[in-house]
Amino acid sequence: MIVDAPGLRTDLALLELQGSQVVDHGDLVVVRTPTNPAYYWGNFLLLPADVPATGVDRVIARFEAEHPKARHRAVSFADPRGDHSAWEAKGFEVEVDVDLVADTVPAEAPAPEGIDVRPLVTDDDWEQSASVGASDAPAEGSDERHLFELRRAASQRGLVDSGRGRWFGAFDGATLVASLGIVRLGRLARYQDVMTLAAYRRRGIAGALVRAAGEWAFTDPEVERLVIVAEDGGPAIGLYRRAGFREVARRVQVCRTPA
Repeated sequence: MIVDAPGLRTDLALLELQGSQVVDHGDLVVVRTPTNPAYYWGNFLLLPADVPATGVDRVIARFEAEHPKARHRAVSFADPRGDHSAWEAKGFEVEVDVDLVADTVPAEAPAPEGIDVRPLVTDDDWEQSASVGASDAPAEGSDERHLFELRRAASQRGLVDSGRGRWFGAFDGATLVASLGIVRLGRLARYQDVMTLAAYRRRGIAGALVRAAGEWAFTDPEVERLVIVAEDGGPAIGLYRRAGFREVARRVQVCRTPA
């Protein structure tokens, strides 16, 4: 299956680097992450485009056959076109993601006074990163979400240890309040997992992190382009555009979470 969009292409490359299985069957791609079965977008099907309404049950059955222990159902479409209402009728949420790129270092964005931006290094840094990632989980699912975030942090740290990536944090004193990562993938460098505690949002912290990560990525002369993905209509997309990113592609994902 041919994948041209930079966000989707780097998604698959990152999943493989972190130990996921990415199997191309020609008509679709099956992605599995045995070490983190609760990772929806590490355990999904990728199709070239949506199917007619009459084919939705067939795709769901294929997902169940490929992921027999999964509690969720997740399907991504490389081509965003189509009417996805048949998925909504079966309880799926439809999300449109936007791929944005920049060919230069993002616009300068100083961190707010009292906030220190630096790479994540220590065990405590990484444990705090997992806590920030789980901070918006509802109380009844907080333990499961924290376990998911700990597994994800371990995978992220592996990318840093390999030399391919770096995760940056924004600290208020000793407390991590926001973080993001970036991973070099040849000519492209892909941002990952932008997270900010609710009390620290809309203060310019994410912009400072985006700038710091972009500066680091371009210290490798092989890197020519930065890639970041945002939810269409979400609060982050305006920030990225102000930083100098431009839209180049879109895709649709549908997911039904466990009841």
